[in-house]
Amino acid sequence: MNSLLPPGPSNFLAFLQLTFRHYFRLRFDPIGFSKKLTQKFGDIVFFRIFHHRVVLVSHPKYIHQILVSDSANFPKMSRIRNHLRQATGDGLLVTEGKRWHQQRTSTQRIFRSQRMSFFTSIADRHIGEMLERWEAHSTIEIESEMTLLTQRIMGDGFFGIQLESEPEVAEAVRVLSDSFHDESRSILNLPDWLPTPKKRQKRRATTLLRLKLKNIIDHRIASKDRRDDYLDMLLYPATKSNSNCPHHEHASPDEIMSQLLTMYIAGFHTTSVAMAWLLALVAQSSEIQRKIFEQSNVEFSDSPAANSDDRENYAEMVVKESLRLFPAAWELFAREASEATELGPYHIPRGSLLLILPIVMHHDERFYPNPEEFDPTRFCQKMESARPPHTWIPFGLGPHQCIGQSLALRQMTQILASVILRFQLTLPPDSIQKTKLVPKVSLRPAKDFKIAIKPRIPQAADRTNTEALTSCQ
Repeated sequence: MNSLLPPGPSNFLAFLQLTFRHYFRLRFDPIGFSKKLTQKFGDIVFFRIFHHRVVLVSHPKYIHQILVSDSANFPKMSRIRNHLRQATGDGLLVTEGKRWHQQRTSTQRIFRSQRMSFFTSIADRHIGEMLERWEAHSTIEIESEMTLLTQRIMGDGFFGIQLESEPEVAEAVRVLSDSFHDESRSILNLPDWLPTPKKRQKRRATTLLRLKLKNIIDHRIASKDRRDDYLDMLLYPATKSNSNCPHHEHASPDEIMSQLLTMYIAGFHTTSVAMAWLLALVAQSSEIQRKIFEQSNVEFSDSPAANSDDRENYAEMVVKESLRLFPAAWELFAREASEATELGPYHIPRGSLLLILPIVMHHDERFYPNPEEFDPTRFCQKMESARPPHTWIPFGLGPHQCIGQSLALRQMTQILASVILRFQLTLPPDSIQKTKLVPKVSLRPAKDFKIAIKPRIPQAADRTNTEALTSCQ
């Protein structure tokens, strides 16, 4: 086997396992540090963090090998799984092997294509209520609004409950997400029972979320109400025997709680942040809003263009470009080489940690010229087909990619089109550029964006300029 290690920065004092320099750069500026390493050393970079051998991978070919073709040799890093287990229990993001496959298969039922119209109708109602409320305002804080909207859609669609504004629940999700992110990267982790401010926050957040979900479970069981939703699927698994009995042997109370916590934290928090970035980006461009409005308006008209098979969905292109710039999964779970292997021309020792940051590849000018520019036409069919495969992975890749990817894309497109049909959005051009990024589980802005909104005057669909929306223009 080849013994050549990938190139990388100098590992001063590596023989003493004192590589503080790399640790602090990766901890406090992971995106900037990773981009610099890739630009200087290439697609596969080797460096040390204390006793760990670390390999940063930034090319779609090698990322595909790690996550798809050779995924069995690269399980999720055990340290990260253990920290995540503290927040969610043994949910879908933590388990591996046969148990993961069982959970993934059962959960996939809720995202089957036949259910998309169900989620669309629920989202449509809550979007409409939000837009009615906006009529009384001239500015909105977009992340707060998207947090509330996502909370309501998820509560209704997954748990069958009507959630009102519950900022303490949203804050608890943020606290647990941040706690997992920070502790999984910390040099030294203190026990949870210590009375430090952050540990108290974590305990309060865990208690609040578990109590909230326990009340939802208890109410469903007591009411004997049956709905075709995620909670019903967990409580009453489709089995040949005893399928109507709550807490079937394949879904213990602890597992039900773990799966609900996983869905709530992974689905709710990341989607709301992704929507905030999307609407902030669109608010900076009146031209992009005009194109979305014209195409969305045509869809509700009797124009032949509305039923054209070759018409591309411009709003979806905008969503994909937003997720390129600010991917929902900007950083994937670190993988661990279970055996010595080769990646491209290089040797990867057993036990090496492999880091994959989709945002680094998404901002690579080899795949996306002028990568910092917001240009939705990158995702017209012609340009997408010209790029190498797997260069756009905002939800991950392979068997462990986000299970709700299709639903997220669909709902983001639905929300965007609905908002632009009703309002014109305005945000100063340099607002996003000046915003400090907070790279936790999700990549969120340090401060919420205050977007000016103006109701549109109802008008007939403009059918004269729809051809431009069906091509790469």
